[in-house]
Amino acid sequence: MDGFDSAVKSIPWPNQRAIIDDGWRPPAGTRIISVDDHGMEEMHLWENRLKGADRDRAPKLWRGEDNRFHMEVDGMSYDVPGLESEIGEGREGMWNREARLADMDSEGIDTSLFFHSRAMSLVRMEDKAFFTRCMDVYNEWLAEYCGMAPDRLVGIGILPTIYDPDASHDYLQKLQGLGIKALEIPSAPKNVPYNSSKMEPLWSAIEESGIPVMFHIGAYMEFRGAGAVGANLTKNLGPYRPLWSLLAFSGILERHPGLKVVFCEGGFGWVPWTLQDADRVYSIYETEMKPKLAHMPSYYFRRQCSAAIMQDDVGLKLAGEYGLTDNLLFSCDYPHGESVFGNTRGEVKKIFEVLGPENATKVVGGNAARLWNI
Repeated sequence: MDGFDSAVKSIPWPNQRAIIDDGWRPPAGTRIISVDDHGMEEMHLWENRLKGADRDRAPKLWRGEDNRFHMEVDGMSYDVPGLESEIGEGREGMWNREARLADMDSEGIDTSLFFHSRAMSLVRMEDKAFFTRCMDVYNEWLAEYCGMAPDRLVGIGILPTIYDPDASHDYLQKLQGLGIKALEIPSAPKNVPYNSSKMEPLWSAIEESGIPVMFHIGAYMEFRGAGAVGANLTKNLGPYRPLWSLLAFSGILERHPGLKVVFCEGGFGWVPWTLQDADRVYSIYETEMKPKLAHMPSYYFRRQCSAAIMQDDVGLKLAGEYGLTDNLLFSCDYPHGESVFGNTRGEVKKIFEVLGPENATKVVGGNAARLWNI
């Protein structure tokens, strides 16, 4: 097939990758901003920082004698089954800030938007008030951690009020008081219909804050047995077609024109395909649509949404062809296995070769600087 190589290739794990630098550099003044990187939370974070009775049932996060990270909640393991954790958590910069900053320098990354490693998995806890208190601890720690290098690390706080939408305004003020300027909500929470009228205070509060809301893929182990690892990971890397469609067709994006939405680690190839199909679906079934939209669904993606690529040659090409470069962001995904860490400079170079300097400069950092005012 054109564009695809059938030969099996093996890419080293991030903790074993050599950093490739062929000497190429972007035009002077170009900022490289990775909008999707990760770091491990402080060991025993919740055990040490929760107070009173909460400390007795705190989630346990530790590094074992096997040098692997482990998490346990209410006696249940929260480790991802069937996947060697060292692939995504084994590089020193995952937990060592100085090593992370050194890797960023080697890769030419000026600023990194910094996601959790394990914190969002706590969304599975049944006690949602306790979940919120656990997120308080995480957000406070994140602000401290990134505050030591505020020009380089932008912490992505977790907004836990999907279970109490009316509390969203006050909680966002708390996040902003901590100095957090980026936020995430779960991409697929159980029993939380984002299109419900009960969720309107959440969307209104996020819009009012001016902070883009970010979605990130999760590790959902749907398949078991032969081929499960490959099938699960490939499925997890493409979750956003239904989520974006819900935001668009439900009128959330139309009712909240100041709401900015960012989809991370799902690539960009899904975007033109989805916009094409959404517009056709709306046209064919227009008589059945509730609510009615003032514009075609694709309009709302162009106006309010962005998606980030790591290595996505198909999505990169289509973004240029369909005039969607204002909606395209770049990420390294440090230090996960699927990250481009080790060849970040090569991927940035490719973006310049495919899109040209004006559009590439926006994609590798300019769009992110505008969205997060960094």
